[in-house]
Amino acid sequence: MSHQPPRVVSRLTSGAKVTAAAMLLAVSSAALAQTPQGAPTMEERLRTQLRTTTDQLQQAKNELAALKAGGATAGTAGKASKDSPEALRKQLDDAQQQLAAERQSRERLAQDARASQSEVKTIADKANTQIAQYRNAYDELLKLARQADAQRKQLAEEAAAQRAALKLAQEKNDRLYAVGQEILTAYETMDVATIVAARQPFAAQARVKYEQIAQQYGDKLYEGKFDEQNAVSDIKNGR
Repeated sequence: MSHQPPRVVSRLTSGAKVTAAAMLLAVSSAALAQTPQGAPTMEERLRTQLRTTTDQLQQAKNELAALKAGGATAGTAGKASKDSPEALRKQLDDAQQQLAAERQSRERLAQDARASQSEVKTIADKANTQIAQYRNAYDELLKLARQADAQRKQLAEEAAAQRAALKLAQEKNDRLYAVGQEILTAYETMDVATIVAARQPFAAQARVKYEQIAQQYGDKLYEGKFDEQNAVSDIKNGR
């Protein structure tokens, strides 16, 4: 069976309906014009004509269904043509191309990520190296600062010790000067008779007295002698 387009099917359906209506109209007109005696009645003729028209309509419906079935078959054939090996091969090629493009894109992204990671690592290594250098320089400066502070304290202690020793020496010099002045005063006030009496054998008591006086002045002179080492040691020991 040849397949009719949808417009032809619609026209056939409309034509069948018009033909049935015309036949009913003609039968009704003839029946109304005359009804011979012994002929079928109007009701019987209408029933007969109705059956005929119903059969024709059923036939038209069958033909329409057949035409629709033919159109569905044609659509199935078209779909089958879309699922043909050539079409499937083309779809497969397109999918493979898309997959390859996606892989290339991912590979580029991975390369960019690796490059960025390498750059970040390089920057981090440089930063760590500089931090290590700065830390070493800071430690060295801190060490020098501590040494300088220790030297400053030592110099301050030595300077304080020297000032104290100088003060002690000045005090001893003052005492020596005072002892010397006492000795000079003693000799200035001693008369000739006293000197002669001190040298006489019978003046032992006077000699002892003058020896004690000389010993006292000697002790004072010895105490007034300045010894730098002993002075510094006494200052450091807090004496």
